[in-house]
Amino acid sequence: MQQPGSPTYRRFLSLAQISARYGATPATRSAFSADIRRLGLRARIDPSGVFARVSGTVAEFDRAFDAHVTSQFVNYPNLENYQLRGHRTLRLPQDLGALVVEVDASYAHSQTTPVARPARAAQAKPALADPPRNLGTWTRGCAAARATGAYSFGQVRHAYGIQSLGNGAGASVAILNAGEDSPAQDISENARCFRYPALRSRTLRTDGQTAPFGRGTFEPQEDLALVRGMAPGLRSLTFTKAWADPSLLFLGASQVLAERPRPDVLSISYGFCERDVRGPGAPPDARAGAGLMDAILVRLGLAGVGTFASAGDSGSTCNGARFAGVAWPGSSPYLTSVGGTRLVLDKANRRVHEVVWNDLPWMSEANGGGAGGGGFSAFSSRPPYQSGLGLPGGRRAVPDISAAASNFPAWPVVIDNQWVTDGGTSATAPLMASAFAIIDARQRAAHLPPLGPVDGLLYYLRATDPRTFYDIVSGDNRYYPSVPGWRAHLGYDLASGLGVPQFAQLARALPAPGQSIGAESGLG
Repeated sequence: MQQPGSPTYRRFLSLAQISARYGATPATRSAFSADIRRLGLRARIDPSGVFARVSGTVAEFDRAFDAHVTSQFVNYPNLENYQLRGHRTLRLPQDLGALVVEVDASYAHSQTTPVARPARAAQAKPALADPPRNLGTWTRGCAAARATGAYSFGQVRHAYGIQSLGNGAGASVAILNAGEDSPAQDISENARCFRYPALRSRTLRTDGQTAPFGRGTFEPQEDLALVRGMAPGLRSLTFTKAWADPSLLFLGASQVLAERPRPDVLSISYGFCERDVRGPGAPPDARAGAGLMDAILVRLGLAGVGTFASAGDSGSTCNGARFAGVAWPGSSPYLTSVGGTRLVLDKANRRVHEVVWNDLPWMSEANGGGAGGGGFSAFSSRPPYQSGLGLPGGRRAVPDISAAASNFPAWPVVIDNQWVTDGGTSATAPLMASAFAIIDARQRAAHLPPLGPVDGLLYYLRATDPRTFYDIVSGDNRYYPSVPGWRAHLGYDLASGLGVPQFAQLARALPAPGQSIGAESGLG
């Protein structure tokens, strides 16, 4: 469905079709529910048909599975987390085990009103000579945001060719927030500063969440800033919530799949060292949660939703660990992994040049300096869309594309009504999600289906029409001296991916959708 030239390219399915074709069979669902009832528990099968929520008291679980459920209170965002003692694997009776692929034995729920978590301190910049700054012309935005020295969103919309595609009228975006919120006052101040029109927003609380997570922090505020900045005329914005636990992150994605109407795109700005989530030493619930995330991402793609995730801010390391690796979920082959660049503009806001994001020459790692994540997944095989790149081995390569992430200059973000700066690939994922949502809205206005997952399209266009990308050919993502980094070069590289989409050219080069739909599509 994401590969141009296929008869099913951009011919998406309804959730009912996805569940029927690729979910558990009716016989399996019936047998599973009956087995759970016999154990004295309750089951609710998700609309995706991929997983079921099994509920009961601690005593009921202990009795049903001879389990030892323990709980731990986590101060932020005031949750009680339940899991098996020692992260053991839940042993299922033979008849039930025959129906189940993976068990995520984890649950979290809200306690009292959340305690406010202090916002991250503004990143201190060492007094080095002439760090890069905004040499372009600020466009649209209040004086307080401009005083940060950051790029305005209009400057980058112009440089990337997004501005020529419109303001995003009719587009819709979902943002995954893990244990964090975007307070109404900051949403309002952001809109006032940049004179955005009224926006319809919706918040989807996750399992066990009975209260808001609390005050905003850099992650959700930056997501909000980039989504609105790149698509100022956005029709609707969905905040889908999940607990800040990799084993439960898939629940935020699953809510998007079940949402009506479904957003065009999903943006994920969180990252964990892939080995800690998917490695042999990772807790069983984390590995199960990663498998469930992949399963939901596949089905989001089948439904026509493109997912964009941050490639990480720790260069060639495993999300800041002192060994090589990549960040998860950005390493999943079922989403678009977005790395970072440093963009330089002239007075007319035209690109002078763009290099791999690496702020460490001006800002130490301890002070918040970062570099674009990139490298090979240790666990995901190389997807078909990455064949023919001439890369060694057979693993998923990260990132797919990149965009402006540097703190020199950074992005303007409002937190507690104060304008500060931030950067990183936490900005590039929502930037790319919003840009492609704008294209989706244009396609819909032309009575065409949305793009859905775009990896197949991106690699196809890079091979057939190189003008659709600005190739990043200089810079590296070395983060620690002890861990070798990856250098940019002509074509695909592990520091910047395919480069930065040239959105005006990309929109003109879109191939036509395939012709097969529905039952005749040959899927199954």
